[in-house]
Amino acid sequence: MHKFKALDRWFKTPQGLSVANAFTSELITVGDYFSGKKLLQLGLCGDNLWLPALNFRHQWFVTPEEGADPKALVASLNALPIERSSIDCVVAPLTLEAFGHDKNPLDEIDRILKPMGYVVFFGINPISFWGGALRWGCLPCFGGLAGTLTSSLTLKSAMLQRGYTQCLHRTFYYIPPVVKESFIRKLSFFNEMGKMIWPFPAGFYCFIVQKYQPITPPLLFNTFDNELLYLARN
Repeated sequence: MHKFKALDRWFKTPQGLSVANAFTSELITVGDYFSGKKLLQLGLCGDNLWLPALNFRHQWFVTPEEGADPKALVASLNALPIERSSIDCVVAPLTLEAFGHDKNPLDEIDRILKPMGYVVFFGINPISFWGGALRWGCLPCFGGLAGTLTSSLTLKSAMLQRGYTQCLHRTFYYIPPVVKESFIRKLSFFNEMGKMIWPFPAGFYCFIVQKYQPITPPLLFNTFDNELLYLARN
């Protein structure tokens, strides 16, 4: 898909790097609260600056773009060649914006994620300047192509219906979608202003959910059996 190739390139531009640093700042504050072995990111995003903030031993990438990176798995994001319940964390940076509402990979994310695993979504706020620019195909992040906007409330509803619990929901980044680095620096004070009072809706949101699965009776019995065996041996 052309959109994912354009997204990878965009994260290397001044505008994309500014957004990537904002993504990183959001995850640094919560990265110590969850960890695991296997992390999978959907799509390549430049240097993927935010991933070091997440404490996962193995970090992999999957992209539908051939030849994007020799280290990345090339596959459709709606048909991942990955075993069910095998991934501890899935990161989806601007992934849903590249799909239509009826073709997004939420079901596939749910399939590969382990019980109690995490999903990290970064999305564009539909009611922000960024949302308007994407709606009219004016954002270079997708090569000038229009994207699909999904509000954090719509995403929350979709994940709650799948049995997930919300861990974090934040909106951030108040710099308008200007391209030139000099303008980005001049308007960076909007981010500081946004910490006190919103001058206008934030451009992005970070939404983290956990796949909740209650302990089933057989698992409870196995736990009790193991405890009794431990007591008997000691």
